[in-house]
Amino acid sequence: MTILKARDTVSILRATRLYYKENLSQDEIAKKLGTSRSNVSRMLADARRLGFIEIKIVEPSAKLEPVSTQLQNLLSIKDVQVIVPQPNELTVTTVGRAAARAILRAIKPNNTIAISWGRGIEAAVMNIRNEKIPGLKVTQLMGCLSSPVSTVGAEELGRTLARNLNAQFFPLLAPAVVSSSKTASTMMNEASIAEVLEIAKGADVALVGIGSNGSVSSEEVLRQFRLPQAAQAKISTSYAGDISARFYNEKGAPLNRTLDSRVVGLTLSEIKKIPRVIGIATGAEKARGVIAAARSGIIKTLILDTSCAAHIMLTYNPAKESNA
Repeated sequence: MTILKARDTVSILRATRLYYKENLSQDEIAKKLGTSRSNVSRMLADARRLGFIEIKIVEPSAKLEPVSTQLQNLLSIKDVQVIVPQPNELTVTTVGRAAARAILRAIKPNNTIAISWGRGIEAAVMNIRNEKIPGLKVTQLMGCLSSPVSTVGAEELGRTLARNLNAQFFPLLAPAVVSSSKTASTMMNEASIAEVLEIAKGADVALVGIGSNGSVSSEEVLRQFRLPQAAQAKISTSYAGDISARFYNEKGAPLNRTLDSRVVGLTLSEIKKIPRVIGIATGAEKARGVIAAARSGIIKTLILDTSCAAHIMLTYNPAKESNA
């Protein structure tokens, strides 16, 4: 067995990081480390042999074309992608990988990307790796929730996406939900926050999670408002879904002005003006929220799993569409 000296291990790990994380060529690494290309090749081979790196082959997420086409017509959304979950992988991870590809197809140099929060957003962000598209900006559609049902919050997700895209990040350093409309108005008029909101309004691409009545994420957002029990119970029975802490009814219209006035972030109408809004939803319980979001006209690209898609087709009511 070969025994490596500490300095050899450090060199191998450094070469490995430069090659796999920073996407440098072996020639570039050799110049940076002051060694030869053949020596870099040897170090990378040693890294694999010693278990310093693992190679994982991820098959492209399979899109269910017939169902996708049906939902495009049913929901009047031009781009619908129904993703087939991969064996031995969380559904949200598979859908997130498809969303990551959708983002990369949508963005161009000097674009701005604005994001909300949620497990689907997190999965998409984590599936974007070291892209180099010049002039990109990343920001948030909303402030941060105090206890989101997600491994990381909106600010950290935005920061990670910016790092993965080699983009400039403009954080919205404010809570998503505040105690009163006066507090929200005061915060959004603060120069530092107003500036970031203007950047978000001018976004070219937005990535949003779609909540739905009764889903864990939506109920967590609702709890952030700290409503009296009776008021919360009334809202809980009347909303269809939510996007970026903005609740909407079955027609996709804003549900409650009082709730809306306490949110620090873009309104539904402002999000709708963003040229490409990519929405993510997984699970049958998200169907109601997705249907109402489609009626709002906000979503331009919809990425969902087969379970959510099947439940949409089972529960869709054309009569409500005609009255929307």
